[in-house]
Amino acid sequence: MNQIAFRYGLLMFLGLTGFFLLLNMFHLNENYYLHILNGTIHLGILWLALNAWSRRHHDGTSDITSGVVLGMFTSFIGVIPFSIFMAIFLALDPEFLARIRSQTPLGEYLTPMTSCLFILVEAVVLSLIGSYIILRILDARRERA
Repeated sequence: MNQIAFRYGLLMFLGLTGFFLLLNMFHLNENYYLHILNGTIHLGILWLALNAWSRRHHDGTSDITSGVVLGMFTSFIGVIPFSIFMAIFLALDPEFLARIRSQTPLGEYLTPMTSCLFILVEAVVLSLIGSYIILRILDARRERA
């Protein structure tokens, strides 16, 4: 279980970081709505991790809790380094932080640390709900087959 979480967590970190750097390279990182694609990357990698776990370790629907724990652990491994990266990036690029502040209702209260906290909270919620839904879908597919 830990091997799956570390493998896919690292993939999640690389995917989120690579996507952000790609957007930054093309000057598209200020478009807030492209942020939704982070969720797509996050859920896609969660799907891969939980599918790999389900094929190897799943004993049926009674083991949903272990799957959700794996999804949360995978997300923590991927998102904690990404949020640290973002905090450092925002601290080193005050112009980018100022442009983000001008577009959000938080304004002056948005700092590199609070943005790091928002990324973590968002990931926890997405991981918890997403892991449960993905596991239910995988169980339904297994029962149909």
